[in-house]
Amino acid sequence: MSDVLQPSCSSKEHCAEPSWTPVAPVASAATNRPAGEIVSIPEDIDREVRDAMAGMAPEDLAELCGEVATATVQTIPTDAETIPAGRELAGTIVGFSDDEIFLEFDAKSQGVLPRTQLDSKEPVELGKRLEVVVDRFDRDSGLLLVRRKGAVQRASWTNLSVGMIVEGKVTGLNKGGLEVDLHGIRGFMPGSQVDIHPMRDISLLLGQTVRCEVIELERKHKNVLISRRKLLEHEREQARATLKTELAVGQIRRGVVGTITEYGAFVDLGGLDGLIHIRDVSWGQVEKVSDVLTPGQEVEVKVLRIDSKRERVSLGLKQAQPDPWQHAAARYAAGATLKVRVVRLADFGAFAELEPGVEGLIPVSEMAWHRVQRPSEVVSAGDIVDVKIMRVEPERRRIALSIRQAQPDPWAGVLESFPEKSVVRGKVTRLANFGAFVEVAPGVEGLIHISELSDRRVKTCRDVVDVGHEVEVRVLGIDQENRRISLSMKSTSPSETAVDTPAQPTKQAKKRKKPLRGGLASHWDW
Repeated sequence: MSDVLQPSCSSKEHCAEPSWTPVAPVASAATNRPAGEIVSIPEDIDREVRDAMAGMAPEDLAELCGEVATATVQTIPTDAETIPAGRELAGTIVGFSDDEIFLEFDAKSQGVLPRTQLDSKEPVELGKRLEVVVDRFDRDSGLLLVRRKGAVQRASWTNLSVGMIVEGKVTGLNKGGLEVDLHGIRGFMPGSQVDIHPMRDISLLLGQTVRCEVIELERKHKNVLISRRKLLEHEREQARATLKTELAVGQIRRGVVGTITEYGAFVDLGGLDGLIHIRDVSWGQVEKVSDVLTPGQEVEVKVLRIDSKRERVSLGLKQAQPDPWQHAAARYAAGATLKVRVVRLADFGAFAELEPGVEGLIPVSEMAWHRVQRPSEVVSAGDIVDVKIMRVEPERRRIALSIRQAQPDPWAGVLESFPEKSVVRGKVTRLANFGAFVEVAPGVEGLIHISELSDRRVKTCRDVVDVGHEVEVRVLGIDQENRRISLSMKSTSPSETAVDTPAQPTKQAKKRKKPLRGGLASHWDW
């Protein structure tokens, strides 16, 4: 700002013989000259000015006086003083130094922004627009003192105001909340204002530096009430608005796990919460969400669905990871034998996990060489068993497994082990209307037909044997191809029984008391 000579006249009459006095300009942020300093004018310059104005008419002098006065007044923007603190403005960078950035808001309003309010990596260029917040108007410089919107200010009793963003260190804990040192000013943060969500233990913030907002201020008693929660809510709302415009289905986002429920987990995406349903937590079987996720855990999720009207976002944790079925056919070939873990049972079989996200089914018919009615007779959830892969269908996400085919065939050599007419012992495994099944060796069953249960007539199998009974049987025959063995509990063979059975006496014809008429008696009484 250059020095200005102001005429001491106040009317046309007095301007006829002007007498000039040096006037000090208003101090500004761009000069080190204090306000009120008298500027001395060299005598040769003063003489030249007097000579130049000696021939001017009074009207010209009056006009000149008005222009000079107007120019002097306009160096201080008259509208800027009326702008209240806290007003948000958008200004253009018109100049900058190592410590300050000068902004222009309009023709009559300028401001200065501390360079520290900007990120060190953020470029400063002439003509760039910045959004700022007014702190106050500085009468000495005629400039608005502004700060970057949302930026932290160094607190002092001269600039402290409600709504100001400050930074301090948590130094103490009392019954109602936390004590915060705002660079020499003691601030109090109530427990309800510590976080958006209630904190069980606010002492975790002791010794930490926190950003907060001034919500109440009493200069007389030097009481400052601050809120970290209000600042977090404000930042969250801004992030929420931005996220709504940027979020799209198919995106991979990072978030923080919040509340965990029985049906899923909520994840904070940075201002907006999304839900991971339990079925989308893992490619594998998940019984409880808490077995996989914990509150505060950072995760990568995929956006599955967005309901703008209801403001609901569905997320997938497993969808953000490779699909294990993608190359399952190459890793698991039919005929291969491996160990698997049984994860759950069903009426028709048991599901076993080959790897997280890849499961196979062991049908009840493939659980053992002998007949199995329920999977629980052979395996339980959590068991590790050997299986053989029978079939792989990656397009249907199915793998058929067999326990019995991973074990030796018990029917191998059964002809040699159980020759015909040999007597063996076994256990009754099940009953049917037509007979009883007996296990004569692990995986090898034979049938005792109901007619072979006893020498006497049997109405039901349970009249002779029951499930679990150990019996002694005789081998009648073996059908190796159909895996059948015929057994008998009779003491002798049927042919021998026929020979030993005594013959029944022949009934004699009764003699008639009266002879038949017609001379036929001789024909029937033979």
